[in-house]
Amino acid sequence: MHLVVFDIDGTLTDTCEVDKGCYWGAIHDAFRIAADQPDWSTFRHVTDCGIACESCERYLGRPANKSEIDAVRQRLVTLLESALVVKNPVNYQIPGAFAVLSLLRESPDLAAALATGGFRASAELKLRRAGLLDPSVPFASSDDALSREQIMRIAADRAAKRYMVEFSGFTFIGDGVWDVRAARNLGWTFIGIGAGENAERLRRAGADTIIPDYNPIARFLSILRRSLERAT
Repeated sequence: MHLVVFDIDGTLTDTCEVDKGCYWGAIHDAFRIAADQPDWSTFRHVTDCGIACESCERYLGRPANKSEIDAVRQRLVTLLESALVVKNPVNYQIPGAFAVLSLLRESPDLAAALATGGFRASAELKLRRAGLLDPSVPFASSDDALSREQIMRIAADRAAKRYMVEFSGFTFIGDGVWDVRAARNLGWTFIGIGAGENAERLRRAGADTIIPDYNPIARFLSILRRSLERAT
């Protein structure tokens, strides 16, 4: 069985822009940092916990403490609850995301897991608003580790226990250049989700398989299986 691990923002949920604004607002409120939102790719670990810790070091000259990270997490959820106000869940879905997750649940040779650089509480909120939250799918987040690679490993370990199998291989699906790097560092196959300039950024980072979304589902499955064949 092959494990397909999904990022969330920009990969399953169309929430990248709202999340960026709310996240930096949470950092500003928790640490009283007045700086403009930086380029995430300049941080050591592009995860909610990693950026929060490094922001405290960069702007305040000291390590963050647990209560401050908790404050960032809680403030982010509060801001997202106010920002994600559209009623129709489809408005927050990457096209085809619901269908592809449903298909993988029924597949005899493919399994799904989630690995997000976000905090678990905010990630679950976005999935819930998008109508994509499924508690049965193995899940790892920035609450589990600082680095994206370690988060992905934890998701894979939880999936192995959940499905009671030893996976023959792994594919990561993401939308960020940090996702490309993490998959390469782990030796996993990578499929990028992006269009326009974001697709170009993924390509420059080394991704050779990039699609704008999951529709049509038959195309996505064909691309996934071709990627698996190249990896074996």
